[in-house]
This record gives sequence, C-alpha cells and structure tokens, in this order.
Amino acid sequence: MGSTKTDNSSRTESPEPTPTQQPSTPQHGKMTSPVKPVNLLPEVPTTTSRRLSPKEQRDCEVIERLIKSYFLIVRKNIQDSVPKAIMHFLVNHVKDNLQSELVTHLYKHDHFKDLLQESEHIAVRRREAAEMLKALQKASHIIGEIRETHMW
Repeated sequence: MGSTKTDNSSRTESPEPTPTQQPSTPQHGKMTSPVKPVNLLPEVPTTTSRRLSPKEQRDCEVIERLIKSYFLIVRKNIQDSVPKAIMHFLVNHVKDNLQSELVTHLYKHDHFKDLLQESEHIAVRRREAAEMLKALQKASHIIGEIRETHMW
C-alpha cells in the first residue's frame, strides 16, 4: 500500500480498461462534423490509458485541426470536380454524337419531300429579291445609257 506503487501504476499503461475508461469500440451515437454534412465515420475515443502532457495535448489538437482542414479541402475539390466530370462525360458525349444522330434522322427517305419543300416565307423573300435585282439591273442600264449620251 505504498504511495510509490500507486504512482507507478497510474503512469504505466494498463491492458484492461478501468471502470471510468470506455472500451475502444466506436461510438456510433455521437457523429459530429465541423460543417453541415453528416460525418459517417465514428468519433475516435478520447480516453487514454495515460495522461498526455500539455505539449502532447497541443500537438494532438494541431494534428486534429490539420486533418479536419485537409478533409475540408478534399471535400471542396470533390465538389468542384463533379460538375467538371459531368461536363466531360455527359455533355461532351452528347455534343460529339448529336450531329451523327441528327444526320441519321435527317436522311430518312420519307422526310425528303417535306424537308426539300421551300417555306412560304422564304419563297416570298426570294421573289422580292429577284424583283429587286431586276429593278437594280434596269437602273444600272439606264445610268449607263445616260453617261454615254452626255459624253459626246
């Protein structure tokens, strides 16, 4: 019952957990995260078999903050890469294959008559352009005749 024996036993690691210590099983009930998303990993047990020195405690806190920062950066990178992956695989695939699909549907023989028929609006514009061309050619011919008659 010497005091040195109890001091030594408190400093050494005991293989069996004491009644105040919890076994090293994951705590599924407590899942916290620094941000809104759900943390699916169980929390690491904080109980140890020996007391950490203040320096070791600070080092553990720094390491914990660094790991959390690292995972936040990784999460942000994944969030940024998802739209890029969608663009790469889905949109570019559609862009590359859309023309061939449209051409395939365009060259069906039963659609030729409908596709080659001129729309009424375009026919009207074509007739107006042809009339304008005739009028401009006639005006050019008249201007050419006027120049020739005034020259002599």
